[in-house]
Amino acid sequence: MQSRSSKHQEHSGLAVSSTATSPAPPQFAVQPEAQPSEAHVPEPMQALESEDTEMVSELNSDGKGRGNKRSWVWDHFTPYDDKKTVKRKDEATGKMVDVEVVNKRAKCRYCPKSKLGLGDYACDSGKNGTSGMISHIRKYCKYYPPNQDKTQKIITGDRSQSNKMVARGFLQSDVMDACVEMIVIDELPFSFVEKKGFKRFCSVACPMFEVPSRRKTVRQFLKMYDAQKQQLKNDLSAHRINLTTDTWTSVQNTNYMVLTAHFIDCDWKMHKRVLNFCVIPNHQGNTIGDLIESCLLQWGIEKVLTITVDNASANKVAIDWVRYKMNKWNNSQAVLGGKYLHMRCCAHITNLIVSSGLRKLQKSVMAIRNAVRYVRSSPQRLDYFKTSIEKEKLTCKGLVCMDVPTRWNSTYMMLDAALKFKKAFTRMAEDLNSPFMAYFKEADEVVDEDGVVQTNSRQCRVGPPTDVDWDNATVFVRFLKVFYEVTLKVSASLHPTIHKTFHAVISMEKEIDKLFVAPEFATGSDAEKVLTDMAGAMRTKYNKYFVKYQDLNMLVLIALVLDPRFKLRHITHLFKKEKFDEDDVQIKTREVKSVLMTLYDEYVPKVDGGIHMRQNSTTENIGSASGSNNIGESVGDDFLDDWIREVEESDETVVSHEVDSYLTDPLAFVSKDVFFDILMWWILNGPKYPVLAAIAKDVLSIQPSTVASESCFSTGGRVIDAFRSSLTPRSVEALICMQNWLKGDEISNLEDTPSIEEFEFYETIESEYANDGDT
Repeated sequence: MQSRSSKHQEHSGLAVSSTATSPAPPQFAVQPEAQPSEAHVPEPMQALESEDTEMVSELNSDGKGRGNKRSWVWDHFTPYDDKKTVKRKDEATGKMVDVEVVNKRAKCRYCPKSKLGLGDYACDSGKNGTSGMISHIRKYCKYYPPNQDKTQKIITGDRSQSNKMVARGFLQSDVMDACVEMIVIDELPFSFVEKKGFKRFCSVACPMFEVPSRRKTVRQFLKMYDAQKQQLKNDLSAHRINLTTDTWTSVQNTNYMVLTAHFIDCDWKMHKRVLNFCVIPNHQGNTIGDLIESCLLQWGIEKVLTITVDNASANKVAIDWVRYKMNKWNNSQAVLGGKYLHMRCCAHITNLIVSSGLRKLQKSVMAIRNAVRYVRSSPQRLDYFKTSIEKEKLTCKGLVCMDVPTRWNSTYMMLDAALKFKKAFTRMAEDLNSPFMAYFKEADEVVDEDGVVQTNSRQCRVGPPTDVDWDNATVFVRFLKVFYEVTLKVSASLHPTIHKTFHAVISMEKEIDKLFVAPEFATGSDAEKVLTDMAGAMRTKYNKYFVKYQDLNMLVLIALVLDPRFKLRHITHLFKKEKFDEDDVQIKTREVKSVLMTLYDEYVPKVDGGIHMRQNSTTENIGSASGSNNIGESVGDDFLDDWIREVEESDETVVSHEVDSYLTDPLAFVSKDVFFDILMWWILNGPKYPVLAAIAKDVLSIQPSTVASESCFSTGGRVIDAFRSSLTPRSVEALICMQNWLKGDEISNLEDTPSIEEFEFYETIESEYANDGDT
């Protein structure tokens, strides 16, 4: 019967002879705090309990200690021969001679090579044991991964996973990364980490965190930026992207250009990523084009479908330059030679159209703007305004808000809010001795009809608003609502909007036509004349960009065709409503379908599962599979060839084509009140139309406006403020790009103009605080 100790040795996997009579090695206690947690300790490490037991594991069956290395610690050390030359006395001659001595040593695989002597141990199996190496791995090697997280974990909720309970430990590197992300996302200065308040907070909330210096924070930030940039570069290589770009001048009087990429991934989720926010020396077309090309080469981007820019003449030159350069690239992947690369910003055109009409109502808008400015200029004036509201018994609980004169949509919001309090403003104007009337007797800057401030001329403020001003504002707000909704539709960048653009263009045209009063209904009033002049100015501006449907990028119409609710039949329907001749309607419809077919032919070789029915691959495969040359089977070949040609030229072949199959299939009608997710439809139907799905994935990510790029300028204005003007252009670019990458799709496209809801929120809080103080 085996002894208990021998059973233990066999169970432990130790090769010890059954005839060994040496006593069992003494057991040495191991300090509990020196043992790693079970989650990180290798299984052999858990079985061994003493240093001598580890040495026993190196013995071979002969007990001489010169067999294979059996200790688990050798998985973490690399043995090597340390050769040295020493002086020794030769016993034969009695002289000192040079003798080469070879020492067996081992180096820790985790400790850096630059740290000389760290993790380096003697390992001669006849002289040395492995206890030193085991102690190094267990307690002293801070580069060994399990030793990097020895802290006691706590159970806490994880907000990123719906408050699921997770075990968390402390790692300096993780907290450091989170600190950098906080600075980037919240647009804080790097010196924030050196402020007393932050250090005080960390000493209480996370006392184990060693607060870094500003220098260390910047270095970590640049390291994280480079890593995320490389990852994004790899992700973009798999997609065809659409770009938006714009330029901006900072408080440093430095010109910046932003380039934003938009794409739909393999899961049909839409993304936008800021690629560059770089300095541009001037706004000339060739300079812009050359910088765009440099950015594309830097990112390794070759597959670009469109570039959306505003309507400056320099941008057309820039797009032509980029198209020329892309077509010269080896293996150029420009779709249709970059013919549809240039996409005009629909939001910018809308702004030009509305601004041209807004000039005709400049006096009325200025009168109402001054009235609102009076109310918002001090708490006492706001209280006076609220008193007038109470006296007029108005039930509206909203507030008026100021506008940004250069942004017509904010002017629309101001007018819309002010009209609800028309009676309150009129009541204040009826009191001739009120401070409200005195306000309009003060001198103010003069603004001409084009909205330009005349610096050398001052006169009394325009206002207060008259009945004519309120009537003009009423008509104008009702008229502007369509343009406001159009701007919101085409400015979104987190879901497709390109398929709505053609409808938006037509709706603007119809709204302008409504302002023209038919001669039989004309009254000759001043308000009517002003609105007619305004409509004429807007119609002229509209015709400059949209008088012909060919002025639109043809991909706008393709996007509408790829909407399964409309398809090509809807395009024909719209052309008929525009009162084109029947022949013109058919010609224009065929042009749209021709572009779609051309796109299809270009995408077919690149799409898995795409089948071009005119290749007759099925017929060829069946014929070749028979492998027969019998004369009898060739009798009907002439008839078969003739029939194949007939079928190819008939409607049956056309219907079998993927494009025609899609166009002739039933429309995807949904209720007007139900949101139609076009990406979800293509997810479900993509396998049926594989080539068209690939086209839709690229086309539906086209941006009809540059708002996505312009939104970066709001961030840029906060990052490069008067207190952070010393930031270098590279740091500015890294801050803005990385903020966009960290936020992902959560970036808002709304303007930074304060909203009425924000005013109400802060006033509610102030009122609640005041009431609490009184009690």
